[in-house]
Amino acid sequence: MERKLAIFSDIHGNFQALEAILKDIKEKEIEDIYCLGDVISIGPNPKECMDLIIKNNIKMVLGNHDLYYIKGTEIDDEMNEDEIAHAEWTSQQLNDKYKEYLDKCPLQIKEEIGEYKLAFQHFLFNPNKEDQYPFDDISIVKDNSIKSKMQLLDASITFIGHEHQPFKVESNNKKVIDIGSSGCTKDDNTFYTLVSIKDDDITIDKVNIEYNRKEFEDSFNNTIYPDRDRTAKRIFGINN
Repeated sequence: MERKLAIFSDIHGNFQALEAILKDIKEKEIEDIYCLGDVISIGPNPKECMDLIIKNNIKMVLGNHDLYYIKGTEIDDEMNEDEIAHAEWTSQQLNDKYKEYLDKCPLQIKEEIGEYKLAFQHFLFNPNKEDQYPFDDISIVKDNSIKSKMQLLDASITFIGHEHQPFKVESNNKKVIDIGSSGCTKDDNTFYTLVSIKDDDITIDKVNIEYNRKEFEDSFNNTIYPDRDRTAKRIFGINN
């Protein structure tokens, strides 16, 4: 019997992209849906995105921006003033309902399907950190120290996000697959990852779909919030 899983990450307030993703997943009748965190922040619609996650009963793990909301920005001492101001704005768009929901979301979900041990998390964890920020520094990707960090993993395949550009790393019969950001796109295309497992075979494909880019840009341009101008072109490819 074949089992299919849909995975996406780093929506970052892009309601139109999330809406298109969930519509396509529903049309394919895929029931196992995983979000790897960072539904909120950066984009203009954190509340609307959270509403879709809750309504569709998505299996979600926490990202760093979700943690900033429920635990406070003080957990990350590398945030600048603009980023802190933006996180505070995001918090103001939400209420206790969303905080209670996110507070119940784990940092990791594990699944065993056939011979495959799968893990879903926002990024690799740093076991040496004593504060409330659990993730390793993203620099481990660029300096390739991620391979040594993978020795701590007990899953055969670990799906992550956080780094908005997708990549794959394999070491000691373990794989880390960063699926990239489905929300921080610079055109009218978004995507999710489709995992199909049947017997001893697994296929992992990127599913590209179009979303209503004009509606997203209108929403972005009509919403004024801290750190918006910096992220417009760099993150979303919008020229103000």
